[in-house]
Amino acid sequence: MFSTINHSNVNILTLIILLVFGCNKSNDVEDFYEEPLCIKENLIQINNYCCLIDSVNNQLLTSINAEELDQFIGVISFPKYYHVKINGDFVENGYGYDFGSINMGDTIPVQIIKNDTATFEYNLIFTTLSTISISASTDIIDDPKVLSEIIINDAENNKAYKTFAGIELRGGTAQTFPKKSYDLEFWADSSGFDTENEPLFGLRNDDDWHLDAMFVDLSRTRNILGMYTWSSFGRSDHLSAEPSAVLGQRGHLVELIMNNHYGGIYSMNEQIDRKQLKLNDDNGLLYKTLSWSNEIRYLGIESDPEVSLHWNGYDLKFPKFASLENWDPIYNLVHLVAYSSDDIFSDSIESMIEIDNAIDYWLFINAIQANDNSGKNMFIFQYDEGYRLCYLPWDLDLTFGNKNSPYTVDDPDDLILTNNLFDRLFDLNVNNYKEKVNLRWNELYGNNLKNDIIDRLTLQIEKIITSGASLRDNNRWGIDTDYNEKLEYITEWIETRLSFFDNYINQNF
Repeated sequence: MFSTINHSNVNILTLIILLVFGCNKSNDVEDFYEEPLCIKENLIQINNYCCLIDSVNNQLLTSINAEELDQFIGVISFPKYYHVKINGDFVENGYGYDFGSINMGDTIPVQIIKNDTATFEYNLIFTTLSTISISASTDIIDDPKVLSEIIINDAENNKAYKTFAGIELRGGTAQTFPKKSYDLEFWADSSGFDTENEPLFGLRNDDDWHLDAMFVDLSRTRNILGMYTWSSFGRSDHLSAEPSAVLGQRGHLVELIMNNHYGGIYSMNEQIDRKQLKLNDDNGLLYKTLSWSNEIRYLGIESDPEVSLHWNGYDLKFPKFASLENWDPIYNLVHLVAYSSDDIFSDSIESMIEIDNAIDYWLFINAIQANDNSGKNMFIFQYDEGYRLCYLPWDLDLTFGNKNSPYTVDDPDDLILTNNLFDRLFDLNVNNYKEKVNLRWNELYGNNLKNDIIDRLTLQIEKIITSGASLRDNNRWGIDTDYNEKLEYITEWIETRLSFFDNYINQNF
């Protein structure tokens, strides 16, 4: 079960209890009053947030609301056996301390004296990003998940939480990077038998989360920027039946401390799964593409599916049981695209996929030049029996002109992304496919798409800069990212790419 802090003034609460129960009933009052979560965890609390310990660098990291930076007075609370000094002055437990104006990146000296004997010295750092501390019980591996305890300062909801969680490494190539990504499953207790849902950062209410290291994206923005862009216009027929479905992934920037060592800037993301898409419990299907096989590119079939959750570059993510029947929709689509005559393809393709969704997907991957998403790194889903297949992207780090990878470093910026499905739709102009693409693009481009993307990009990078996290992340990973330069580069890239793509569409469609 999640524990939640929403603690404003300990002394006022205690005074009320004393008045109700009588001053001579101190034991009753002590039994009635429950210590705030941070205090239970032997942490200093400032207003609603815990000061998270980075013992490697002797730092305390905590969140602060952006509107409180000027003349900040924070209520300081700590365990009874602590004495605490801030800037060399003892502070009173449960009372406000005047920090003055907070400048992001400044460090504030804090001394903690435990049991009047041991003294620990830290530098206190405020950030306007949410902050997370994870303590794992053993080494974190690819599978299975291992027990961890997590404390989250949620700057979006002005709350702090503690929970148990199962944690494991995430990704394929990403596991070779020094900065790891993680999958998290919130647990009701340390046994892991029951999961626990919680709404974080204004996102979904769930137990399944992804901590994205964004290692190859030095701007730390591209995946969520791309997902926001896709979600702003991606279509699917099932959205009318499931208005709360999210056709993509949302995320929230955080700073992470992993096993008492500062880990840098991460994005806490929703998972793309049956729950996110609101697929039918009985007949929904969800496939994930993992490689560049012939089947993924609709070029041919090297072997037929077996009773398995895997087939030649595809994973079956839902339902999570093996059945040949579950492979029928994607197998039939691949077979049609790879082997059918022109007439049969033209007559049959719209019975298998939602053309409007496919058009949106092709426009999307080309607008942001998603070099790794025209075959690999897709989700394909069927909402329910009788519905057609739809597409959505995932893992969008290699987009918006990202050259920080051996896979994209030589890719020209005027590259047009495609596969055999989109090639056949174009070449045969199935049911006026070209006209539909042209009309849809001009609708999107004329509806302020470029400025909308740039505004979102600017907001994300400004969050990183103003929080001071940019310097901390650089120091942690030995890099020298200039986020203002990243903002300028990606902005110029977006303007150039969208102008090029607009001309390409209007000349070829």
